[in-house]
Amino acid sequence: MPSMGRVIVVGSLNVDRPWRVERHPAVGETVVGSMLAPVPGGKGLNQAVAASRAGCHVALVGAVGEDDDGAWLRGVAADDHIDLRYLTAHPDLPTGSALIVVDDLGANTVTVSAGANAAAAFPDVSLASGDVVCAQLEVPVEAVAAALLAAHDAGARSVLNPSPIGAGVALVPSADVVVVNQHEAASLVGPGEPLRQAQQIRTGDQVVVVTLEASGVVSSGPSGDHVVAGVHVHPVDTTGAGDCFLGVLAASLADGLDLLTALERANLAAAISVTRAGTVSAMPSAAELLA
Repeated sequence: MPSMGRVIVVGSLNVDRPWRVERHPAVGETVVGSMLAPVPGGKGLNQAVAASRAGCHVALVGAVGEDDDGAWLRGVAADDHIDLRYLTAHPDLPTGSALIVVDDLGANTVTVSAGANAAAAFPDVSLASGDVVCAQLEVPVEAVAAALLAAHDAGARSVLNPSPIGAGVALVPSADVVVVNQHEAASLVGPGEPLRQAQQIRTGDQVVVVTLEASGVVSSGPSGDHVVAGVHVHPVDTTGAGDCFLGVLAASLADGLDLLTALERANLAAAISVTRAGTVSAMPSAAELLA
C-alpha cells in the first residue's frame, strides 16, 4: 500500500561498537566479554530504517562526520531508500559512536559519544499535513524544537521519544504523540501504573504511549485508552527495540492507520526485532508485519 505521507526522522546516526558479556558487571567489577564487529546504529538511523522497511517514504535529518564512518552510514541509509538530502557532513567533528554491551539474557546498556550529532540542525523542510515528524533527543534540543514547531505549523503530526531524558523534557507538551518506556515515564511523573502514568503525562489532545518491553504497550489519548498485549518471543538482543517501535508507529500513522492498529503493528515489529542481533539489521520488513 503506498504511503499517504512521509516520515521525517530527526535524530542521530552512530557506529555501534557491540560487546557480549555473560552478565553486566556491578560498579567497580571487571567481567570478561567479547568485542564484536561494528554495526550501523543511532536512534535516528534505526528509526528511519524501521519506518522505511515498513513501507513508508522516509527522509532523515541529522549529521555525520566527513570520515569513513560517516560515508558508511550514508551508504547504509541509502541502501534502505532513505532520502538523505537533509543529512549533513560536518568537517570538524567525527561521526557519532556508541558502546553497546549485551548480556546472555539480551539486556543491554548503551554509552553514546555524540560527535557530529551534536551539530545537527533542522533545515527548511517542506512538510505536508499527512507527514509525520519523528524525533528523539540524541541531537540538540534546538533541532527537535524546530522540528516540532515546523510540524505544528504545517498541520503535520509529530512523534517524540524524549530519550535520553534531559533538557528536552520541556518539549514533551509540544508533541502530538509522546512515546516513553517505563523508566522514562517514571522520570516524568514518578513511579506508578503505566496507564495512569500515560494519563498524567498527557496534555490536551496529546497521545501518550508507554512501552512495557515484553508486556506490550499502553496508551492514553483523545480516542480513549488502549492496552496492547506483548508478543511472546525468545529475545536475542533488545537493543533498538524502542527505535523499531517508534519508526514503525510513525510509518503506520503516516499510512493513515488508526492509533490502535498502528500500536499493534509497532508492537509486533519491536517483538520481531528482539529475536535478532543488532539494530539496523534487526528491523523487520513490511511483509513480516502482515503476519
